[in-house]
Order: sequence, then C-alpha cells, then structure tokens
Amino acid sequence: MTRRFRSQREEFAYLRETKRAAGWSWKQIADHIRETKELSSRIAFRLAHGLTQQGVADRWNELWPAGPGESPLTDKNISYWESWPGATGRPPSIETLNRLARIYCCDAADLLDGESHSELDELATQASRVSTERGQAEIEPHVVAPSVPLPDEFALHVVRQLNVLSDIGSEAPRLPRQREAAYEQLVQFLVGWAQTTRYREVLQVFGWAATAAAATPLRHGLDPDEQERIVRTLQTPSRVDEEVIGHIEDALWHCIRQDDTLGAQATLDTVLAQRSLVRLIVPECPDILLPRLLSLYSNLSLQAGWLSYDLNDFQSAAYYYEHARTTAHDALNTRLGALVLCTMSHLATWQGNARVGIDHAVAAQNWAGQIEDHALRAYASDVAARAYSADDQPYACSHELESAETYLVAAAERASDDRMYFYTPGQLAGTTSLCYLRLEKTEQALSAGLTALALVDSSFVRNVAFTKLYLANSYRQAHEIEEGAHMLSEAAVLATRNRSARLVGQLRKSLDALQPWQDTQPIQALNEQLIAYGLVDGPSVACSKLLDVWLWQGFRRVSWSR
Repeated sequence: MTRRFRSQREEFAYLRETKRAAGWSWKQIADHIRETKELSSRIAFRLAHGLTQQGVADRWNELWPAGPGESPLTDKNISYWESWPGATGRPPSIETLNRLARIYCCDAADLLDGESHSELDELATQASRVSTERGQAEIEPHVVAPSVPLPDEFALHVVRQLNVLSDIGSEAPRLPRQREAAYEQLVQFLVGWAQTTRYREVLQVFGWAATAAAATPLRHGLDPDEQERIVRTLQTPSRVDEEVIGHIEDALWHCIRQDDTLGAQATLDTVLAQRSLVRLIVPECPDILLPRLLSLYSNLSLQAGWLSYDLNDFQSAAYYYEHARTTAHDALNTRLGALVLCTMSHLATWQGNARVGIDHAVAAQNWAGQIEDHALRAYASDVAARAYSADDQPYACSHELESAETYLVAAAERASDDRMYFYTPGQLAGTTSLCYLRLEKTEQALSAGLTALALVDSSFVRNVAFTKLYLANSYRQAHEIEEGAHMLSEAAVLATRNRSARLVGQLRKSLDALQPWQDTQPIQALNEQLIAYGLVDGPSVACSKLLDVWLWQGFRRVSWSR
C-alpha cells in the first residue's frame, strides 16, 4: 500500500529518515528527489536536508559571518542561485558552489545540472563497471568486508581541520564563533566522508572515543550504553529521547559550574560542541520533546554568549545572546527569555551603552513579571540598577536595588540546580558596591563591598575577585591606598585561577588608576606581583606573553587534573 503524506515536507522528511538509516548518501537522496520531482540539483539538495531557503542562508551566515560593512546572506540570494539558468536567476560563482557543497555535504559539481558524456571514455566506463561489481560483492551475504584503511589524504585533512580548531601557531586566541565555524567544517567533512556503512563504523569508534574523552572531566566517564546512544542519535536523529537530552543537559550544567571556578577557557569548546550537536538533532526531534530541546539549545547559546562576553569577545556574545533569545521564545520559555534579556542588558551596560542596557532590563522585567520567579525578578532589577548607575540616575538605581532585595528575600527557597543558582545576597551586595562606586558614594560602596565579601560563596572565584576589585577601587576613592593595593593583590591571586579576560582587563585599569602613587612601596610591590603573574607587561614582556599563550592553551588540561 502506497504511503500517503499530508505535504511534500512530510514526504521529504520520511524519505530522508528512511534512506539515511539505510545508508544512502545525501547525493543519492538528492538525485532521487531531482529525478522524481523534476527539480534542479540545488533545490533537490536543499530539500534532501530539509532546509528552507532562509535555513540555508542561516547556515551560511553561521559558517561564514559577514565582515564589517558586509550584508549577511538572505533567502533571496539562495532563490537567485536556484533559479539559474532561468531568466530570474543569477549564476553562482565557484566559491558559492564550494560553500553550498559544504552545507549540503556534497561535491560542488553535484550542484550543476550539466550534461555528462563520460560514457564516451571507454576506460572510465570499464572502471565504473568494475567498481559497481565490487560494490555489489561487498554487500553479498557471507562476504567478510576487509578492514577499512584510513587514506593518507583523510588523515592529513583531519589534522588540518584540528589545527584550525586549536590556537597553536596563532598570535591571538581564536574567537568563539571562529572556532564553532571550524568545528562545523570538520563535522561536515566527516559526514561527507562517511558515505558507506563501513566508514560509518570507523567514525563510530572515533565518536565513542571522542565523546568519552570530552565528557570524562564533566561526568566521570560515559558507560558504553550511553556512548552508543549518543552515536546512534548522531546517525539517526529521530532517536532523540529524554535520556539523550538529559545527558546534554548534565554536560551543560557541569560546564556552567566549572566556569564559575575555572573560567571560560575551561568550558568553551565543550559548550560549542554540545550546541552544534543539538543543532543537528533539533529538526528531527519529536514534537512532545521539542520545547525541552529548544530550551536546551537556547541555554547552550546563552552560555556560549556568556563565555564569549567573559573573553571580551562582545560581537560573538551579542550573536549568541540574540540566538538564545529567539530560541527561548520559540520554545515558549518565558523564564529563559527573561534571563537572556538580563544578560543582554549586562553586556550592553558593560560596553558603555547604558540606555540600551536599560531597554533590555525593562523588557526582562516585563517578561519576568508574568511568572512566579522571585529570583529572576530580583536579577532583572539588579541589571537595571547597573544600567541606571552607569547612566548616572541615582534615584532609579536605588529603587531597583531595593526591589532586588525585596524579591530576593521572597526567593530564599530554591533548588541547588536552579538556573538562577548564581543570584544570591552576596551577588546583590556586589552589584550594590559597584553601583555606589560608579555614583561616587564611597562609604556605601565600601560597606556593600565588605558585606559581599562575607556573603559570596568562595566557589564563585570570578565573583569573589570582582568583589575585591570593587573594594580596591572604593578604597582608592577613599584615599586608603594601602588597603586598596592589598585588596587588588588578593584579586590578582584569584585571576590566576579564573583567567577571565574581563577580570584581567579591570585589574589593569585599577592598577593604572593607582599610578599617582606608583612610587610608594605598596604599589611597587603590587606591580611586581602582577608582572610575576603575567597579568601586566613588565621588563620581561616576552615571558609575560608566553605565559598568556600557556594559560590559554594549557590551562584547561592543567585544571582538569586538579
């Protein structure tokens, strides 16, 4: 009995799922669609992947972000290329075909509907026949397939891709979006290489090993059943279930907590890899699990944005935050959407755009007001207070600080694994210290800073360090230079444990503010300490830069062993 479909989209989804499970390549599926539906190759490959024209444009922009002054790709560009050689179309360039081939996991030549005359070459025809016969023999029953070799060109290509993913040999660490694009390219290469069942078996071995290696520090190892489940999910996305989503949620939670202690460098790669994994399985997720998976996708983007922000990569942070916001709304997750808006406010205020920060904070307060989450409401008031203080609005700032305190008292009872786990009375006291410091209310800033220091959990290394920084600057405002230098020295010690780029930048600014007292013994000792830690340039600039490289490339490995 012929199966009936409600739409072509459902038909193509069924074709994709069944044929991929049967070992068909993307080219085979696209050829089938092209022949049965009489479509061009470029349209057939897009439909084979279940993508809209805007979906292709989005993938393009993720892999190759538009540079300064450039416009991102749109669905119109895809439409022009697919319409060619018709009157309304435009011919794609070789570079365009190469990039589309990367997205569709095929050869660039597969996207052109030219004529083939290879049958005129007798030797090529003979070789094709032998290859076909050999392929048929390999799938005959009782025939044992030989071990799959790893061609030299395969190994060389993988090494090149891994070099792109690392920072070895580069003068500056790669930005998060650059590393994610490189990761995506590596995934696409491996998918394109796995054209047969035997090659898939090789990748399965790689997958188990890589998953175990990446997850061991986070989850103390995955047992074989868990490894196999994740591999099956990658091969057949329709296998997405609650257990698979739960594994990824666990990994994200450990990344979030490790960032509190060790910093962005220790968790960034894992977060980006998990985000890419979720992006792959979202299209085939069962409807009943889709809101949960979209919320997870949003949370991963939120964390990627936070880590980028902490590395002073504000462009990537804004990109990930915006994706987190829209995905949270797609999931109808009001709570998560409000939290993302809070982080967007935090980012804008930090960049000096206080009024944009106010806009985001007000939006966050509106969404948070729709749900019973007092901790979230408190945090929305917190980021609003930061923005108002940066905009020199003391009355509005004080009002929001009072609101945050009121909400936080009501939110005293919370689960330890709640997404708002980080927002505590110590965090609020730290914000209060920062706000009064900006408003030059020195006594209040000192009082709030000392309160924060007594309340902040020591496992929040970066938060403790920033609290000490606020105190150091408050002491400087009060002209208590020795106390300020001592507090800055303690913050520097913490910066060697959690090497936040924002933290290091603020350390340097605080040291610069102490230059009028540079000839005093406390400031000279402090300067020598920061030079020894590699936090500022000193007489041995080369050694300092080498330390920076070591901390970026090796800090993660050292930290896992602690």
